[in-house]
Amino acid sequence: MSETLAISNWALAGFYLLFLIPLGLFQRWEFGLSKTLISAVLRMTLQLSIVGIYLQTLFAFQNPWLNTLWLSVMVIVAGFSICRRAGVPPKSVLPAVLSGHVVALLVVLPLLLAGVIQVEPWWQAQYLIPVAGMLLGNCLAANVLALERWYSSLKDKQDEYQFYLAMGAPKPEQPFIRTAVKAALAPQLASMTTLGIVSLPGMMTGQILGGTEPLLAVKYQLVIMVAIFISATLSVTTTLTVASRSAFNRYGQLMY
Repeated sequence: MSETLAISNWALAGFYLLFLIPLGLFQRWEFGLSKTLISAVLRMTLQLSIVGIYLQTLFAFQNPWLNTLWLSVMVIVAGFSICRRAGVPPKSVLPAVLSGHVVALLVVLPLLLAGVIQVEPWWQAQYLIPVAGMLLGNCLAANVLALERWYSSLKDKQDEYQFYLAMGAPKPEQPFIRTAVKAALAPQLASMTTLGIVSLPGMMTGQILGGTEPLLAVKYQLVIMVAIFISATLSVTTTLTVASRSAFNRYGQLMY
């Protein structure tokens, strides 16, 4: 297989001109999304450029403390983003979300990198940071869905929750946690079911474009999909379990 073909800065800048198409449509139909799109594109470009420069530094130094620092930043930013998008107070829920992320990464990352891919050393930035980013990205989406569904269910079905509480159920919030976990993992299961038929995943496509043999790219993708589902499951269940311990007062009433 050939090596990855380089993309020139001018070619990339020229490709950005395609954004004129959605901008024109937004203006014509008065969607009011033009400023949002421009802001999103500028932020995407700046953030990825900074990350690219920083990752090159990480790859050059191969320092476990620098890798851990960047991984910690990723976890914290993902935690705040989950709280904001789920509409829950970070002061109360952030510790639960961070606990979910830490549990998922501690269980999955060492097994994946050291046991399956067999990276030497397993904390090598070239593998650790991109894989952790994929796991955290999917954990983020799953946690947002789980928290939104859990809190909305508790608020919309107060009568049902109060019934469980009045009947002396040891964990009256458990049925709502069960519903939230199912909702959070449904997209993951749907993606796994249709993978390879409906869509080719980004990681596999990127590896093939980078010159990797297709069958090896498939193996990597299978490993990543397993890791994503396991980490999302661990993260969501840990988050909801920890959050449920501080979400109610002594009388079993939801505090936020």
